[in-house]
Amino acid sequence: MNRFFETLDNFFAKIEKIFLVIGVSVMILVVFFDIILRELFDGGFIWAKELAAFLMIWVGFVGASLAAKENKHIVVGIPEKLFPKKVLPYVSLFASVIIFTVTILIAYLGFNYVLETKEFGETSLVLNIPLWIVQIIIPASLVIIAFRFIGIGIQIFQGKISSIGAGGKEELTQIEEDK
Repeated sequence: MNRFFETLDNFFAKIEKIFLVIGVSVMILVVFFDIILRELFDGGFIWAKELAAFLMIWVGFVGASLAAKENKHIVVGIPEKLFPKKVLPYVSLFASVIIFTVTILIAYLGFNYVLETKEFGETSLVLNIPLWIVQIIIPASLVIIAFRFIGIGIQIFQGKISSIGAGGKEELTQIEEDK
């Protein structure tokens, strides 16, 4: 089961990386050409700002999911300062459980909001696309993040990492040096 989870997680990570490259590239190109057209030719794309905003939402949430995969998300370093190294894994394991629970709860609420938006048939102002398509990334990425925190919890339990947000290889090296 652990092998299946890892394979699935790696598959999602590859898709996320590809999307991030394409999403950021498209966002930069659209905004760049829109500015050039507006400044030099009094033209521009009426849809550029809306598309860039939607891509920014998607890139942000997909990036957050990938950061969770690589254990490089933003965390407050208070546990490392408050607890001894021997207790830190237990605190981090507890924090992983809390983060998983809260993230699943917010994802559930997000899915309900997306369903509500879909039910009302709301569309974007300029691109005229259904808003639920833009919003679905929020609960979907939160579900992926939540399950990645299960993986982080398993790594903590196995002794591969000692805390959340430590960033993988750097911490593994540090753990080996401490032993």
